[in-house]
Amino acid sequence: MERLVHAALARLSEEELARCAFYLRSPAPGAGGSPAQLAQRYAGRAAEVLRAALRDMGRHDVSGREKAGAAAAPAAVLRTGEQQTTNQTSDTSFKGRRTEQSDYDKLDMYDMSKTRVAFMMCVTTRRRGAEKDIEIMNKWFDKYQFEMPSGQCIDPNGQEILPALEKFRDQINQSKDEISCCLIALMSHGRSHGLIQGKDGDTVDLDDIFALFNNIQCPKLQEKPKIFIIQACRGGKEDHGVEEIEHESREADCTYNLIAIRRLPTASDYYIVYSTQKGYISLRNTEKGSRMIEAMDEVFSEQGMKWHIGDLFTKINNNLVHETFSIHGCPVKETIVVESTLTKAVYLAP
Repeated sequence: MERLVHAALARLSEEELARCAFYLRSPAPGAGGSPAQLAQRYAGRAAEVLRAALRDMGRHDVSGREKAGAAAAPAAVLRTGEQQTTNQTSDTSFKGRRTEQSDYDKLDMYDMSKTRVAFMMCVTTRRRGAEKDIEIMNKWFDKYQFEMPSGQCIDPNGQEILPALEKFRDQINQSKDEISCCLIALMSHGRSHGLIQGKDGDTVDLDDIFALFNNIQCPKLQEKPKIFIIQACRGGKEDHGVEEIEHESREADCTYNLIAIRRLPTASDYYIVYSTQKGYISLRNTEKGSRMIEAMDEVFSEQGMKWHIGDLFTKINNNLVHETFSIHGCPVKETIVVESTLTKAVYLAP
């Protein structure tokens, strides 16, 4: 690789060498030993990094961006170096890499072949269209073979929500069946600071709900996916959107030191979907129901038997982001937020 980098550097003037040093944040490349320093600084990626710097300097004849012709042969030096680097390393950069469909076969997957359990709480009071949400969620509970041992929790007061979920949690822990997955849908009014309301306006902290199903309080669900669908406002702000512009972004080269965890964390294997961003309202149509639930129904109908849950909700968010809704004639947008501590892929198809 040093020989390839030397060959590229030899084609630069002294001024260009100085500018290249600025881009690489290293001693002047013309100085002795600089290719080795470059290789050390960007282990396995020296040619790629140098090529990016040369493109920024406008030396496309050396960087490999030139058109076909007489300049193509010299520029091949760095392309060859990049190819060699790519062949030698496998954990540096995923930029430009597309995950092929066959890659899904390599994903670790949760075993979803055992009993699946679900809990649904929905406040319909002063929430026109909520009945449509219930209808859609029940359809997909049936499609994905989720059992509801506690039945439906419809129009509870605020103080009734946590006890109902504690009962559901206890049923899971006491079950003689092996549980594959737990799905909890909470659909109501919500407030900022992570609060969800009952029909009487009394609130419950969502963190208290999530804690009921952690690895201490619900050992039956250890290393099992726990999916939460939160359809509720998270504040009073409205997102009216912005005009889309084209822009170019650059990312810093970062290295992360990962520490292997030998013990099971207190909270793991969670997948929490919020229907809106923190501080913002969530949208619901009086006839079609909540916009996120509506988008879920559309995407699940098309891809729900093929894609894993991460891809499903990415597509759901894409559909919502590119849809503009209206409140009192004013345009308004909605973006879902996902928090995940999953360790494997979740395929809901039975």
